[in-house]
Amino acid sequence: MDVTGDSRESVEAEWDFRARAAAQWDERSRSSTTTWVPPIMEALVGAARNSPLAQFYPFTSHARLCFSTGGRHWVGDGQVLPVCIALLPGGTYSVAHKNDPAQVLLETTSADEAVATAVASLHEHLQT
Repeated sequence: MDVTGDSRESVEAEWDFRARAAAQWDERSRSSTTTWVPPIMEALVGAARNSPLAQFYPFTSHARLCFSTGGRHWVGDGQVLPVCIALLPGGTYSVAHKNDPAQVLLETTSADEAVATAVASLHEHLQT
């Protein structure tokens, strides 16, 4: 257990948490008149979880789904992977380099296409 009292320790537990959080995210987005964030996170998390990205720890940052090799990357337990998938206004996903969002690999309205592009860009990180 980490210092925040969070007991999510396994990749599977983190995906379970992220799926619940994505459903809540989308519900808030649907019912809010003050947010630009489209209600498309749940579809993205589902597509990523059903892909080779499921071997990594998912986390969100600034309306982006990101991935790490460890559950607590912020304290040195794991490395953040170099690609993330951002939500854009209008229900679009943007697959981009994590540290340079201007390096866009794809913009699409399909969660499956966004995930496939992310997977293809991470071929050297994926376990087969």
